[in-house]
Amino acid sequence: MIKWLLFDKDGTLLEFDETWSEISLVMIDRFVEKYHIDHKQSLQEELGYVNDRFLSSGILASGTLSDIINVFTKYAQENDKQELEKWTVQLSKDLISEYEPETIVIEGLMDTLKAFKDKQYNIAIITSDDIDGTERFIKDAGVEHLIDEKITASINGYQKPNPKMVEDFYKKWDVSPNEIAIIGDTPTDIQMGKNAHFRAVVGVLSGTGNKEDLADADYIYQDINEFYKQEAEWNK
Repeated sequence: MIKWLLFDKDGTLLEFDETWSEISLVMIDRFVEKYHIDHKQSLQEELGYVNDRFLSSGILASGTLSDIINVFTKYAQENDKQELEKWTVQLSKDLISEYEPETIVIEGLMDTLKAFKDKQYNIAIITSDDIDGTERFIKDAGVEHLIDEKITASINGYQKPNPKMVEDFYKKWDVSPNEIAIIGDTPTDIQMGKNAHFRAVVGVLSGTGNKEDLADADYIYQDINEFYKQEAEWNK
């Protein structure tokens, strides 16, 4: 029996804001300009931006700022890594302040999460974002009272799809993989569920992934609202 629902954040609970796309591309442009990078197209492709499209499995769509920094470091090897990391982190903060991306939640989010809580499910957010960004989303969305746990890339150094990301979570809540469903919009979310052997691995089409991207999921639904309506299918 499934007791815990682990929701990805961006694209699953939070609608994809085009502002983030713009921030990503500006960040690349600033990096190319500052560090005199010759192979911009190659850099974009390695970050998951190919043919003017963000790949659902790419770093920009489902990775972390640390992943971006690692790629930047590869392209600017002659520069001091710590200085590059410091510059990138500050640039990210500056661009977020400048562009002010909106917190636009999936329609029906509050009602659906509350309905799950009424059925005695525990709810966690599992995300490649850091704890600050996750807590900011929870506050802006007004769902503090509905979230039982936050599993982020900054908690223990692991990130999706590495199953070690949830080892501390298991111990804290005395829960096993067979009692967990993961819900996400990218191949990384699906792979996380498979690697961790969760009871149900659910893809949703509300973010960057399409049915082909999510083909390895046990179930695919339009969004978390349909996921709720189909409870009898995935929690047998």
